Amino acid sequence: MKSFILLAATAIFSMTILSCNRASVSQPGTDATMVTVPNTSVTHSNLRLAGSDYSQPISIETGNKMISSYLQSVNYPYQDSAIRSLSFDADTLRAYLSNPSITTMKFYFAHQMTYIADGSNFGKYSGMRPGTLTIIAVGVNDAGAVVRNSTNGVYEHALPCPNNCGLDVDAFLH
Repeated sequence: MKSFILLAATAIFSMTILSCNRASVSQPGTDATMVTVPNTSVTHSNLRLAGSDYSQPISIETGNKMISSYLQSVNYPYQDSAIRSLSFDADTLRAYLSNPSITTMKFYFAHQMTYIADGSNFGKYSGMRPGTLTIIAVGVNDAGAVVRNSTNGVYEHALPCPNNCGLDVDAFLH
């Protein structure tokens, strides 16, 4: 019995130590099982992300394949109720990135304020529905601190497609 308890304690301790080196993510809306995803190709240097698989160019063909896979997963074009893209004003980003202390851009998925304003949807999974999700663009310096824009904040107001797709709604990357 003592050896069983010792073995169980060792196993629990080992799992705890191993899990400290990995990020845990869950698949919202599924069975809420936590999935451990190690990412050894991204390193941290003074809180700045770097690595061979970080912010690297890909071919148009690879981009189109990745987009096509996602669109098929949400049953597009037969069901047009999932976000296909989020558009952000390039001039806004250029002006923000003119600040030389920004070394990393983070794009956070967030609920739109109209979705959570009355409090009834705060913290509730919204799926990939337009009108519920947005991105928040945040510049970060080498120390990991948020670099504020000229109004002492960050940026939001990405336009979701469907709803705001532009002229070439069925095009991917050209």
